[in-house]
Amino acid sequence: MAEIVKIRASVFIGGMNWLPPRETPETREIHEYAADGRWFTANAVNTGRSRVEQEVTVDFMKRKLFTFANTGVTTLRVTEADGSQYLKEGKAATDGIVVKEESWSIHEVSFVMRASARNPLRLDAPTVDYEVNATVQENGTIQVSGSHDGFPCYEFYKQVDFGEFELIYVHNFHETGDTPAAMSGDMEYHFEKTC
Repeated sequence: MAEIVKIRASVFIGGMNWLPPRETPETREIHEYAADGRWFTANAVNTGRSRVEQEVTVDFMKRKLFTFANTGVTTLRVTEADGSQYLKEGKAATDGIVVKEESWSIHEVSFVMRASARNPLRLDAPTVDYEVNATVQENGTIQVSGSHDGFPCYEFYKQVDFGEFELIYVHNFHETGDTPAAMSGDMEYHFEKTC
């Protein structure tokens, strides 16, 4: 029997340091948002290299869920028409990163992990979203089914009794060709996994 099973989720802009620059027509400023400058790893939590971080720790001994939610700092580099530059920073709220529908039975627990966060420097920006239905069994097996936007990168891992992290699922927008526009509308990617 496993005593502790953790599910870790991260959303990040991988494989680059800055998103491509965009010129604002009104002011002719160039806007560049910082990316996360990393690839897929279970070890990036609390490093400032993710847009959204969420963990759910299932403690079968205490029959309790422990949750963690965080967002990264968003950095915008603005280049004015005269060539001068300045930075703006903001941090998205974590109130859209939740665990709900917790339901315990004799040998397992089910719950829903949900994240919805917006660029704090662009209030008109669409939210980055995912929703994962998870069932965790006492033997350490998990069943997940989830949905998420096409942008940016998504990663989900599991850890049993403080052992090594095991990959559940990743989505790489570089491989699918998705852009920030994929955050608008419905979550278009879906996955299911038992491990």
